[in-house]
Amino acid sequence: MNIQKKIILIFESLFKNFNIVLLITTLSLIIIGVFAIFSATGGTYNEIFIKQIIWYVIGLILMIAFANINYNNLITMANYLYYFFIFLLVVVLLFGYVALGAQRWLKFGFFQFQPSEFMKIIIPLIIIRFIIIKYNESFTFKSLLKIFTIAIIPMLLILKQPDLGTAIIIIPLVLTVLFTGNISVKKFVLIITILLLIIPVSSLFLKDYQRQRLHVFINPQADPLGAGYNVIQSKIAIGSGKFLGRGWLRGSQSQLNFIPIKYTDFIFAVICEEFGFVGGLFVILIYYILIMEILKIVKLCKFTGGKMLAATIAAIIFIQFFINIGMNIGLLPVTGLTLPLLSYGGSSFVFIMIIIGIAQNIYREYMKGEEI
Repeated sequence: MNIQKKIILIFESLFKNFNIVLLITTLSLIIIGVFAIFSATGGTYNEIFIKQIIWYVIGLILMIAFANINYNNLITMANYLYYFFIFLLVVVLLFGYVALGAQRWLKFGFFQFQPSEFMKIIIPLIIIRFIIIKYNESFTFKSLLKIFTIAIIPMLLILKQPDLGTAIIIIPLVLTVLFTGNISVKKFVLIITILLLIIPVSSLFLKDYQRQRLHVFINPQADPLGAGYNVIQSKIAIGSGKFLGRGWLRGSQSQLNFIPIKYTDFIFAVICEEFGFVGGLFVILIYYILIMEILKIVKLCKFTGGKMLAATIAAIIFIQFFINIGMNIGLLPVTGLTLPLLSYGGSSFVFIMIIIGIAQNIYREYMKGEEI
């Protein structure tokens, strides 16, 4: 067998039974992200853009790798992953890199790594393992207490950084696992009720800048040059794009740096300004197709562990997409959550690519079963 045939066989093995719709939508968002980040960083091949290209390559490699790792192995290893990342969160608090008033990263030369990103899948993984192995899917008060203890420990460490956005996201992810894990409606409603009662109390522990964000969310004009500036400029950019947009690299709000942190939190505003309502709607449509395809995998999967994991992946992407676009158009307060696959970021991009790879593996394992 010659080298060419060997390479073909390797590629066939790596990509066999891939979900094509999921792959195409993922790559489509990455391509849009390339153009959006290039524009948002000044339309030059600068350090930020080149770094992101490197993260694209790393992310694609890891997506393929995780698509070829049986997801059951990840569930089995969940304990080790959980304790390792708890350790990393402690290291971040002690020795982490500080940027924009937050201590969330471990810095290695030119690159930064954010452990809290990965807790969004590791916490659901260990809860899935707990449900399957320890309690065989039955939910007693004692088991629910243990599940929430598992979630609360890393959440407190993440809040300490501070990173309210990531910490808040963990709550609906835990609820997603419980809901797909066949918890009774009565217990599920009870949990939701308790959480709703806790929200007013938790507001007492918000930091001043977080309170200010909530205040300007209700009325951005209360502080137009301070906390309300981001949302006001984002809405101006989106509005100025009108129906077809100003054109790539021609957005005045983005090119003249009126939009703050435009290549991360407000990348959607850049897209809408340059490609208009049509461009923004097209991006939303791609996300819709991507999320619905993962939900199809949830429906197809015959094993509870796979169902819970795929549902969690769909929830992660949907929640981040919903919150980010909501804050770009002023319907939700600014949280700092990035737009999956589009925003600049190393840890955030790699994390999303890994979980998409896991979703691909769940689909591939289903297809293997269909072939037998």
